[in-house]
Amino acid sequence: MKREMKIGIFMGMVLLVMAVLIIIIGDMSSLFKKRGYPLYVLFDSAAGLEKSAMVRMAGVRIGTVDGIRLHGMQAQAILRINQDVHIRKKSQATLAALGLLGEKYIEILPGDGEGFYQAGDYLEGISAVSFDQLGTLLLSIGSEIQEAGKAVKELIGEEGGQENFRNTLDNLSTFTADLKDFFARNRQELTTGIKDSSEVIAKLEDRLDDLSDSLDRLMESVRQVIDENRENVKTNLENIKELISQTEKALNLLNDSLKKINRGEGTLGKLIHEEDLHEKAESAVNNVSRLAAPVASMRFLTDFRMDYLADSGKLKGFLNLEFWWGDKGFLLAQIVQDPGEEDFDYSLQGGYRWGSVAPRAGIFESYIGVGLDIYFLEDRFRFSVDGYDFNRKPRPQFRLTTRFNATKHIYLFLGLENFTLAPDREFFFGLGLGI
Repeated sequence: MKREMKIGIFMGMVLLVMAVLIIIIGDMSSLFKKRGYPLYVLFDSAAGLEKSAMVRMAGVRIGTVDGIRLHGMQAQAILRINQDVHIRKKSQATLAALGLLGEKYIEILPGDGEGFYQAGDYLEGISAVSFDQLGTLLLSIGSEIQEAGKAVKELIGEEGGQENFRNTLDNLSTFTADLKDFFARNRQELTTGIKDSSEVIAKLEDRLDDLSDSLDRLMESVRQVIDENRENVKTNLENIKELISQTEKALNLLNDSLKKINRGEGTLGKLIHEEDLHEKAESAVNNVSRLAAPVASMRFLTDFRMDYLADSGKLKGFLNLEFWWGDKGFLLAQIVQDPGEEDFDYSLQGGYRWGSVAPRAGIFESYIGVGLDIYFLEDRFRFSVDGYDFNRKPRPQFRLTTRFNATKHIYLFLGLENFTLAPDREFFFGLGLGI
């Protein structure tokens, strides 16, 4: 065999092996590239997507699909992104096709989030409508159109249906003609009315201008009054100085009187220095104190509270007035502004406290109800449960509330309204200011 033939056979075998490798492996340049980093995407359906499919962003290839597997009830695609490509947070992935019937690939829609996805993160997947789904949807729409056409046909085809339809069109034509005739006959009156309205608006603008001028003149008059009464203000200041001087004299007289009392002079001095008189006075004071103790133990507390209803995004206001006698019995009155009601609701409840537990009963937002308060942490924290409107179907209204007194006059609270009825359950929180 000649040397040239041997070289030709050898080169032919080399080319054949390279062709086989290219067919089996595909893009051989990928053998010399770094594998990149993985990202994951979940789709409701990955129909038509194959392993080794392209991953593109802005039409540029940035990686490949490393694998597809079932993850729960969804398809999980494993993307292998080139090392030199960084994808911002809040980006999304969707299935796309090259042309109408081209191969499927994954398109990355860039996001505007801060930072970039790291290896192992999940991208948000957007399911695209396939041709099969589109065909099914069109078939469904066609069926509905056919049913609507049958219904119209049956309606018109019924006995008297065509006549009714024709009468309706005739009535509509008559109404249109009457309306046109009305405008034709009353065109002058309508034009005059519009003109009169324009004149009224012009007069109103003139009146507003006059009012503005009057306000300016009033402000100027006020300035003049202030300028004219500056001397009177100075005189009043001098009178105040004189009043302060007289007050100092009165304090000096009071000081002299106290000195006389200390020396036992006068009735008050004798009362203090003589034991019998002092004891009688002390006894009288004690009797008065015992009589006044119930009155002194009475307390009035007022606060304003605003609830934010998280689900509906509305505000609910409370004006509260509490009356306590001693540390046990109390009476609570409320005016409630409910965003779901046109009028104000009211509450009037009475209760009695035993230790850290205080039951209540009375009117709760215009309904009969009962409640229970439990106090913790030296009364800084309070847990309450209320039940009212017992005739409501399917069950009464129940409410849980927790309150924390941040300061003497400011408290925070949160709670759950209608917690026994899932469709109406609503979380709320807010701030209260005490007086």
